[in-house]
Amino acid sequence: MDDLDLPNRRITIAGHAQRLGELSHQTLLAWLAQRRITWSKTPNRHVLINAKTALGTGPVSTECLKRHLLHQGVYLERLRGDRVLHEALTVGADPLHLALVFNLSPTAASRYATIAQNLLERPLSLPTASWRTSI
Repeated sequence: MDDLDLPNRRITIAGHAQRLGELSHQTLLAWLAQRRITWSKTPNRHVLINAKTALGTGPVSTECLKRHLLHQGVYLERLRGDRVLHEALTVGADPLHLALVFNLSPTAASRYATIAQNLLERPLSLPTASWRTSI
């Protein structure tokens, strides 16, 4: 909870402040409202808690989080990859920045930067006429 700055729509992850998009901001507000109702007296300062961790101060386990998200069809590895790629597109495909922010190896950071650079340089293609008529 100490890493959230909701009025300024910021979150600090691994020591790096990140801006919260509208969807993330609204989702956090809704979750925190639900959290307050469900566990109003919890001493736990973690954003994500469950019935077990609400009694203490520790985080939910990685396995618990994975299991819950997999039930919804969400994969943590894909979320992280999407986040890294989004950052690469936003900062102009800087591998050093990616390595520092996400603690990536130079090889992984370079791969993400290359993918982002290719996406940034490729012109957007419009749907073909056959695609439009097949809808």
